[in-house]
Amino acid sequence: MLAELLKEIRGLEEKADEIRRRAHVESRRIIQEAEQKAAELVAQSIAAAEEEGRKIIAAAEEEAQNQALLFQERTAEQINSLVAAARARQEKAISMVMERIVKSYGYS
Repeated sequence: MLAELLKEIRGLEEKADEIRRRAHVESRRIIQEAEQKAAELVAQSIAAAEEEGRKIIAAAEEEAQNQALLFQERTAEQINSLVAAARARQEKAISMVMERIVKSYGYS
């Protein structure tokens, strides 16, 4: 009877060892799976952040181009205005110079 009891205890110990071994293998598998999922999530997060960054940069570049166009338009308007004012004064200046030349030589 004692031999049977010892045999049964050994059998139970072997089952317990097998259960521990399986649990250890399963825990390693779960950890590896979790690490793999974490790496995938990190990669997805990085890709999403990079995409969002590209969108922000594209929007900023577009806004900068719009601002540059507005600035160019305003500058062109100012240049045209200054050129028109200069041309108007040019005629007056030419007339004044001609008057002075004519008067200084006494042809008036």
